Order: sequence, then C-alpha cells, then structure tokens
Amino acid sequence: MCLGQKVTKPLFTIFLILTCTVMCSCGRKEPPPIEIGRGFYYWESTEDSTLGDALKNARNFKKLDDFSEHNLMHVFGKDKHFVWLRAEFIIPPYYRNASLAMVIPHLRFANQVYCNNVMIRQDGSFPPNERSTLFMAHFFSFPPNILNQEGKNTILIKAFVQGDSGISSHITIQPPEFSYPLYEKLNFTHSRIYMLLFGIMFFTFILYFILWANLRNFKEYLVFALLNLATAFFNTYFFGTEIPAYTTGMISHLTFAKATLCIPGYLSVYLTMLFASYFYDDKYPLPVRIIQKSILLVQVIPTLFATSYSFLIKISTPMMILVGVQLAIGIYGLIKHIIMETYRKRGLLLLIGLSPFLIGIAIDTVIRIYDNTRSYPYFFTFGWQSSTVIYIIFLAMRFGKLYKKNEQLSNHLLEEVASRTHDLEDANYELSLLNEKLEKDRHRSNMDLEMASLVQRKFLPKPNRHFRGWEISVCYSPQSKVSGDFYDYYSYNDTLNGLSLFDVSGHGLSASLVTMLSKNIIARVFQTGFMRKEPIDRILTKINNLILAEKGDIENYMTGVLCRFSTGDDSSKCNVELGNAGHPYPLKYSLQDNEVFEMKGNDGKQHYGAIGMKGITVSFARSNFLMSTGDILLFYTDGITEATNTNLQQFGIEPIKEILKKNHAKAADEILGLIIEKLDAFTEYRGYEDDITVIIAKRKNPSEYEAEEELEVDFDDNIEELEEVDEPLEDEDFQQDDTQGEE
Repeated sequence: MCLGQKVTKPLFTIFLILTCTVMCSCGRKEPPPIEIGRGFYYWESTEDSTLGDALKNARNFKKLDDFSEHNLMHVFGKDKHFVWLRAEFIIPPYYRNASLAMVIPHLRFANQVYCNNVMIRQDGSFPPNERSTLFMAHFFSFPPNILNQEGKNTILIKAFVQGDSGISSHITIQPPEFSYPLYEKLNFTHSRIYMLLFGIMFFTFILYFILWANLRNFKEYLVFALLNLATAFFNTYFFGTEIPAYTTGMISHLTFAKATLCIPGYLSVYLTMLFASYFYDDKYPLPVRIIQKSILLVQVIPTLFATSYSFLIKISTPMMILVGVQLAIGIYGLIKHIIMETYRKRGLLLLIGLSPFLIGIAIDTVIRIYDNTRSYPYFFTFGWQSSTVIYIIFLAMRFGKLYKKNEQLSNHLLEEVASRTHDLEDANYELSLLNEKLEKDRHRSNMDLEMASLVQRKFLPKPNRHFRGWEISVCYSPQSKVSGDFYDYYSYNDTLNGLSLFDVSGHGLSASLVTMLSKNIIARVFQTGFMRKEPIDRILTKINNLILAEKGDIENYMTGVLCRFSTGDDSSKCNVELGNAGHPYPLKYSLQDNEVFEMKGNDGKQHYGAIGMKGITVSFARSNFLMSTGDILLFYTDGITEATNTNLQQFGIEPIKEILKKNHAKAADEILGLIIEKLDAFTEYRGYEDDITVIIAKRKNPSEYEAEEELEVDFDDNIEELEEVDEPLEDEDFQQDDTQGEE
C-alpha cells in the first residue's frame, strides 16, 4: 500500500504540471491582421456587368458608411440587386512576400471575388439558378504572385443581394495559418453547430414517436415528437451549405427555404401552442383552435405555392405578424393557466421549461442592439434545445409517476383479483340459481304463449272458405307468436252476410287478449245490427261503446273494417255496405272498368277516430257499392304496406294494385300467393316487422256454386239413388233447391 502511494503521488504531480503547461502556455504571438471591412465602396450594376465595367465606373463608386450586419439591405432594399464592392489595402512589412487569405464573416447572397483584377473564387450562384451562401463564412486565398507587396492592392466583389443581405465590417486579411482557424471557428459557431442540434432533435422525434406508437393515449408525445421534427428541419437552414444536395444544385434555394426555414418554422410555433394545451391538459376554446389552424393555413398555403424567393421575402412581414398572433395566444393561455389555481402548477412548469428559450430570445435581442455590426449565433435555438431537454425531463417524470402508480396497482392486483374472484363466485352461484328460476319461468311463459297462440288461431275462422257467390282467401302472419290482427266471417249456412278485419295497437300478449275480447263483441253486435238492418257505421259505434266499457283501463285501441253483404233480385250482383274505423282503405278491383279503387267513405261525412280510444269523439266512414262477378275486394292491415326493404323504402299499395289488375282471372288463393311472394322479395326475406293480415274476397257466380254443391251432395249422400235414376233432373228441381238455399 505504501509503495502504491509513493508511485501515485509523483505521477499525479507530473500530470498536473503538464496540464498547466498546456493550458497556460502561450503560442506564437499573432501579428495584427489587415482590416478592410470599413473601407468599402459600392456601385450598383446589372446582372451582365463584368470586371471591365467595374473598372470603367471607378468614379461612380460611393462610400459604404453603414457598417451594420444588413447594410446592403439598408442601402438597396430587399429586392434583387447586383452590386460591385471595392476596397484597397497595403501589405504591412511583416506580411510581405507571404501568402495571404481574406476572411469575410458574412456576405450574402452570392459573390465573385477579384484581387488585383484576378478572379479568386465564387461563392453561391447567381440567377437564374440562384443559391445563397446562407450563414457560412468566406475564405479567399491570395497567392504572393498576384499581390503588390509595396503598393495598393484592390479587392473587387460582384455581389448578388436580396433579402437580409449585407457584408461584414470585420473583414480581415492575414496569412492562412491565422485566417483559416478563424474561418473554421466562424463556420462552426454560425453553421455547423446546428448540425448537432438537428441530430438531438431528430433523435428526440424518433424516441417520442415510438413512445406514442405504443402509448396512443399520450397524445402529447405525438405533438412533442412532431414539434422536434419541425424544429430539426428549421435548424437545417443554418447548415445548408454542408448538405451536398443543396450545394450541388439538386435542390433549389427556393425549395430549400420553403422546406426548412418557412413551413417548419410556422409548424414549430403552432405545435408549441398545441403542446402547451396538452401539457396543461386543458384545450383552448373551439374558436381559438379554429383561429390557430386558420393562421397556420394562411402561412403554409402561400408559402407552398410561392414561385420565387422574392415573393417569400415580400410576404415575410405579414407572416411574422401572424407568428406574433400565435405567440400572443400562447402567452395569454400561459398567463391564464398560471392565474387559475387548478392549472397553476402545470402552467408554472411550462413557464420553467420555456425559460431557456425566452432567455435565448432576450440575449439575441440585446446583443444585436448592442452590436449590430457582427453576425452572432442565434441563441434562441440553443435555448429551445435546453427547453426541449427540460420538457423531456418533465414528460419522463410524468411517465414515471404513472408507471409507479401502475406498479402499485400491480402489486395489489393479486389481492384484488382474489377478492373479486371470491365475490364473483358467490355472485355466479346466486346468478345460476336466478337463471334456473328464470329459465323455468321463461319455459312456462313460452308454454303459455304457445297455448295463447294456439287458442288465438283456433279462435279465428279457417283462412280459405267458399261461400255462395264468394271465394275467400286469407293470409294471417303474426309478427310474434300471438297477434293483434283478427278477422271473422259472418254467415248463415253457405250465405256470407259479413266480413271483418281489425288491427289492435301494440304487439304481443296484451294485443292478442284484446282481440279475443273484441271478436265476440263484434260478432254479437254485427248479427244484431244485421237483423235490424242498422247502418254499418252505427254498428261500429255500438261496438266502440261496448269495447270501451269492457276493456276498462287497457290502453290498446284498434282500427278495422266491417262489411255487410246482401243480394237483391239479380243474384249476379251483391250489395256491399262497408264501414271503416280508421283502418287503411280496402281495395276493389272492378272487372268492368279493369281498374283498382280505394274504397273511401261515400256517405258525405267527415271521418275520424278509432275503436277503444277513451274521450275521443268518433265518426266512422260508410261506403255503399256493388260487386259483380269477377270483382275482387281486398282488405289488409298496415303491416304489409309499411314493410320496408334495406333502403327503408315502404312496400305501399301500388304493387298490390298491379298484381290485382294483371292476375284478376286467377283464384283468390293464387292472387294472395303472388302478393306475399312480391312482399317477400321486396323485404329480401328478412321477415316482417309488424303483424300482417290480407283478405281477398272474389265475387263468383252463385249458380256455379249451387250446381257444384248439388253434385257433391248427390255424390256423397245419394250415390245409390243416382245409379238407379233413368231420367235426368228437371230444371224445377234446381229452382226448388235454389229457393231453399235462399231461405
């Protein structure tokens, strides 16, 4: 241990001495440089002017008395100009017969440099393929053979200027071993250092974009990533001369300025405001968000479609005003959130994060006011980089708190899961008992519903019947097992006295119970009214009164039609009296007219009301018309006309009319089948949303029915007598049978 200490102590002493020697040693004393920055004269020329033109116009050169950073802009404005600059210098004795080099800290836009009428080099490009030297310093080497060692030496510079152009007033000439390090230092501080900032911001963009891709709920990560990407591209403008695609002319200066300085700059300001709102966790009001987006569009669209760099320069002032508006909105939001107690903490954190950026802006403002003759780095970019680091820390801390909270929840998750599992097991056991009971109740309800459906169907007459002079066909399709639709025939032997169709409001069991209650009431009142020859609308009124009394507090009501048929002296025709209680109008096909009519009331009264509606005055429609052989009467409930397809179009009555006209010669059940087939195709076989009932009553020749019935009776009951009879029956026998049938 002692030996180690003896060896280590002398080594440390030697290292300290060497370090001090290197840090404190003074190199060769640098002679004072030749300074020509404040001795320039200028002459405005044209694009095609040559060195000879500049020499001929030597008397027209004027003294450049403005030594500020943008002196040429102050003299010529922001438009395009071609200027010749001239300065003279004498080589001091200590630099004679040596190579010299001139360093110009800044000279924009493009230039050609001559020394003693010999072209040294060109930086940037003149129009039409203009390309700026941006923020790079300029280094021009003068060989000894072109220099006047004892006399005057003349520097001539042809410069293409536009925008914030100027020539530095701190131009120096000295040997390359002194000037080149100065040149490299200027390029590093004014241009290349931004490459480092670009790399940091681009890496931050990748990092937070990946975080957002995996944590989509953290939208501030996406905004922060895009903000760093936009700022990275903004920094690219400062080191554009280090990018081969720009220096070789693959990208024009106009496109490069749009893609780096302009659009990313506008986006950076907008995204900063957006990030602030996510950082507060409090969005700006909708009108403010609309204003912010509108400002961004007003900035981006003209910039994107600009056709020249001069246009970008002209719109730069209003664009900066819009940037100021965006920043004013952000400052107002920051102050508001600091004042509000709910958001004060986050507002202060945002202000702390922005402080390096704001300090950088202040430093830029102060040093440019204090010394406007030099080109300094933009400290606000370094301040923004510091702000980015602070926000990375803040976001990481916020994520860390969330992660710690999730970790705590995970530590207690097993206990919570065990507790919840036990509770769920108890609940599942109780639920299984309840489900078993519900299943039994459901099974019992289904059995009851099946029984109700069976009873209701038995309660209704057969769907297809033939009466004297009538061929009846019915389609009865409940939407569920029981229905609110019901129909009935009223006949005596083979004579059809009446027919009804009613539709109870609602669906299901309650509607079906009302149908069973109402069917007997309607049949009893109709038979009584038929014998007393009461008008059909009066019969409907009595039905309404009885049903109101019988159903009590049941809210269901119903619409319906009620028909009464009677045959006069001409048996081929039938008198029809039709009553309508708020039901869809029946359709009548007339063979004589070959047309389908809606049977509306023709009693000359107003019609309103339905059956079973408490406190409502009713006036039921009555129609009287004739039915001849071949005529068709069709009744329906609104379930068929209101059936819809996938486009929510209703079936309506027009398809029914068309089928009646085209197929009137067919049997009633065939016509009904065609209507249902058309309806199924229209609804694409998706089923019906309401109860559907359709009744077709087709008028037949009564004599054909009687002859058919007589033959059936003879065949069924008296077949042996028919075999023994030698003579045919006389017409009187048929007449006698007709008379009996009529009785």
